[in-house]
Amino acid sequence: MKIILFRFESELIHVLEVNINWENISLWEKNKIKLENKNRWEKYSEILEIFEELKNKYSPDYFAYQSPMKYKWAIKDEEWYVNSSLLHLFCETNNANILELTWPIVRWKLNISAKDLKEELESEKNKILENHKIAKSDKLLDGLVYLSLIKNNI
Repeated sequence: MKIILFRFESELIHVLEVNINWENISLWEKNKIKLENKNRWEKYSEILEIFEELKNKYSPDYFAYQSPMKYKWAIKDEEWYVNSSLLHLFCETNNANILELTWPIVRWKLNISAKDLKEELESEKNKILENHKIAKSDKLLDGLVYLSLIKNNI
């Protein structure tokens, strides 16, 4: 199963191609796509074009993104919200599968307590850091940890 993992920032889109085969996760191509300084409409159109290019290049089974979830019931990061909304729109119009990776969603999929999830996250993060060439400070690491934990429940 091929998954394209995203992490959005105001002027950057972090992208990681992930392959999941049974119990194994393989990391392939990793990119940072810098968005040009344009007016909002041009920027949003560029983001939709990027999603289309990635869909054509990788033919993923899922598009996944990590939602920061820092502020419950409040939109504090407008760019993250807009970019994730554009990803949802793209997936809906292109009949593509999407995964939102957050603490509550992962906890629900695994059906475990918050304490157990915290332990699982730390353990899985350490495994990923040992087995893959990814920095501890990488923006995509948390999303990759969430994805790794739910890989059997997708």
